[in-house]
Amino acid sequence: MTPADRPPTGAQRTGMSTARLEAFSDAVLAVAATLLVLDLKTPDESGGAGIWPVLGHQLPTLAAYVTSFLTILIFWVNHHGLFHGAGPVDRITLFINGLLLLVVSFISYVTSVLGHALQTGDHDREAAVLYALTLAVASICFSVLWRRAGRRTHRLGLGLTGPLLYVVAALVALLNAPASLALDAATALYFAVLPQTYRTGDRT
Repeated sequence: MTPADRPPTGAQRTGMSTARLEAFSDAVLAVAATLLVLDLKTPDESGGAGIWPVLGHQLPTLAAYVTSFLTILIFWVNHHGLFHGAGPVDRITLFINGLLLLVVSFISYVTSVLGHALQTGDHDREAAVLYALTLAVASICFSVLWRRAGRRTHRLGLGLTGPLLYVVAALVALLNAPASLALDAATALYFAVLPQTYRTGDRT
């Protein structure tokens, strides 16, 4: 049997290149990151108070904004590393990627909820739990996507690191919302340096 006579694989049946997948993903991630800033208010929209008092009052919202933007940025960087040089993708991979984008696009909403709750002090722990669990689900989706793309160096223990850290952050949120947000930010920074480990392992 010649190569031309062989039945197409799942990846070949889709005819979807990683370039199209990355282009669509880039667009969704860019919109998700942009939506984060819409919840920030300028001094003129905050009762005419001075700039510094307003910024001081908005520190919780700004902290949530920076954490979420950093998280989405890390997802985008790692997503690029995941599909860089990869071959065609199959339908299952496309749907997993779509689920990841769905959860990431939801981050802007939970960021707004958390920022408002931290500013007012109303239900801030519940909001921090929702925020951390959303990031946990996004991390699970990315871990499954990484495994689906055939990155054999992404071992089970390493793949559970992100979700576990975010679950810990959710548990911390039951006691202290700002501490939970700080742990979310630390987790994003941790994954900022992780892709190089994957790429090094892929070459062995």
